[in-house]
Amino acid sequence: MRQTPRATAFVVVVMSMSLLVACSGDAKFVSTGSVTTTTNEPTTTTSVPCSSTDATTDAKTGGSTVMDVSLLTDVRTGLQPCSDRVTFEFRNGVTPEYRIEYESGPFSFGESGMPVTIQGSAFLVVVFPHASGFDLTDPAATASYTGPESIIPTGLTHVAEVRRIEDFEAVLRWVIGLDTARPFTVGVLDGPPRVYLDFS
Repeated sequence: MRQTPRATAFVVVVMSMSLLVACSGDAKFVSTGSVTTTTNEPTTTTSVPCSSTDATTDAKTGGSTVMDVSLLTDVRTGLQPCSDRVTFEFRNGVTPEYRIEYESGPFSFGESGMPVTIQGSAFLVVVFPHASGFDLTDPAATASYTGPESIIPTGLTHVAEVRRIEDFEAVLRWVIGLDTARPFTVGVLDGPPRVYLDFS
């Protein structure tokens, strides 16, 4: 039986609509923190609580009271589900003593007095009084930390710069430049020893 042009056009329209429905399906995008994935389940949004009851702007101290010099090996930044994180990693077996507090600046490099500009509007100073980026037991004072003096992170919300301003006679001092004086928490991890700061 011969189809008229009008009947043929009708069939084409019906087939096109069916194809559109089949292609659209019920696939949805579901937020899973910082990662977006595709699923065929109905759309649901999950939220992770981002409040921390122990986050404050107060000065914080901690770590081991052992006087052995801890050797810095790495400084890195990262984005956690609810915060920016700065981590200091060491080679020795204990978490070094630390003192952390906000200071207004201006800042200078160690004993040289050379001024240094740090990005940010508020500055958190991290001091390790028995740590170094150099192995002082080695006559050549081999560097244990070979990373940059200034770290400009990308993709973070609050941390603008992490800058080393002193590594002298087993006193290690870094400054974290932030968008504002934010409450923070401090934590320690083992294997290897690490001190981390979270800003939310």
